[in-house]
Amino acid sequence: MEYKNQINEAGDFNLEVCEIISYHREAETGDLFHQDIRNILLSFEIKEDIFSHYITGRVTVQDTQDVRTMLPITGLERLNVKFNTPGCPGYNAVEEEGHPFQIYKIESVARDGASGRSQAYDIYFCSQELYYNGIHRVSKAYSGQIELAVDDIFHSPTFLNSKKRLNYEPTASSDKVVVPNMKPLQAIKWLSSRAKSQKYKNAGYVFYETSEGYFFRSIESMLAVNGVSARPVKFAYTYQINNIRDAKTGNRDVNQDMRSAITYEFKKPVSLLDNLTDGMVANRMIRHDAFNKTITTTDYNYFDEFGKYFHTEHDNTDKAQLKGVLPFVRFEDTNTDLSSNPMAKLMTVTNSSKIHNDYEHPSKSDTLQVMVSQRAKYMNQRLVLNVHGNTLLHAGDMIQFDMPTIRPLLDKSGEEPSPYWHGRYLILSIRHVVENSKGGKHSMVLECVKDAIRTPYPISQENMTINKPDSEVNDIYSLDKQILNQSKVD
Repeated sequence: MEYKNQINEAGDFNLEVCEIISYHREAETGDLFHQDIRNILLSFEIKEDIFSHYITGRVTVQDTQDVRTMLPITGLERLNVKFNTPGCPGYNAVEEEGHPFQIYKIESVARDGASGRSQAYDIYFCSQELYYNGIHRVSKAYSGQIELAVDDIFHSPTFLNSKKRLNYEPTASSDKVVVPNMKPLQAIKWLSSRAKSQKYKNAGYVFYETSEGYFFRSIESMLAVNGVSARPVKFAYTYQINNIRDAKTGNRDVNQDMRSAITYEFKKPVSLLDNLTDGMVANRMIRHDAFNKTITTTDYNYFDEFGKYFHTEHDNTDKAQLKGVLPFVRFEDTNTDLSSNPMAKLMTVTNSSKIHNDYEHPSKSDTLQVMVSQRAKYMNQRLVLNVHGNTLLHAGDMIQFDMPTIRPLLDKSGEEPSPYWHGRYLILSIRHVVENSKGGKHSMVLECVKDAIRTPYPISQENMTINKPDSEVNDIYSLDKQILNQSKVD
């Protein structure tokens, strides 16, 4: 396959390696048997997700050589993959680097009905860490910074046995924990919920993988740089016509194509009831301190807390308090707002600080309430972009989407961007889709979110009263009597 150093058309890609590494060795050389599958490859997908602990993917082949039987493929094989967008770093998951993927499943084997001499099927693969997670458990005590415990679980041969790079955000305090016979990834998830950043008033940590390695960090660190300024945008997209050709040369504007979204969709752009019941707007934490024999109640208020954290549209001013995804409105005759009812989401925790040692554990109320609110925001109001392939981008990066308003043009000056949904988005996940047939292309599905808007919502100065409350109570039998009396008159 010809290697490209530059993009000639949007969707260009280099697929240097795609081969299966068998579990058995060749008789003559003693080396593990390798089977190149590029010539039977129809397509493949690779997905990164900040809420997943590993990379997953799928290879679809049209097998004319019966590779499935010849190797054979049993689920013990590994997959070497190396591909990239021309001029950009990409995936280098090959054994020379120590990081091939693990094959774990084959699905949908079907014989070609026309010739009967080929069969199509899907080969599923994942990070090798998921394989080790399935066979190991962690029962161990740790003391010190939480990232040290995560590092041990991640790299230890008796746990995840990873050889990959771990990029971590330093935590705020020392802790002493005992991991109670958990799967390694389950243990890391548990430790992540206890982690508190040195620089950010974060909502717990996430542990995820990209082609650049593993990351253990707070979501807020993806939104800001060094705790002082908003994180720069890595790439900008707009929704406009693709494949525009120059009137004189007839050539496409590749740069414009790369920055043009093919399609976009908002998933649940408005979901007020979910936001209320999931604790995004308000929640209550009841904490029992067994050492001091006290019970503490803490309420979270979305509008009071919003300006204390970095957001996708943070502008380093107090104006950030006005850019929430919900406007501040007082409603009815109660003179309350949406955050005035913390019992919408009730949580209880037990704090055992200083019972067995002198360690002061970070209070879960410092992170859990914010985490509940933050995760709820990221479960709705999601933007899904279908764009041309670009291995420069990863889950956890910041992009910009210039979404136009959908309304008739008043003049020929062009479409104005949407005042609310235009702007900066955090990439939650990336799914690479590579079509390997003749003239094949590389595309991506980006699932993104913004937890703040570019232009603040209008402020209401008065209470929102829909109608006058009806306080009347009726006996159903009296209503029935009215119906009977009416029928006599008729």
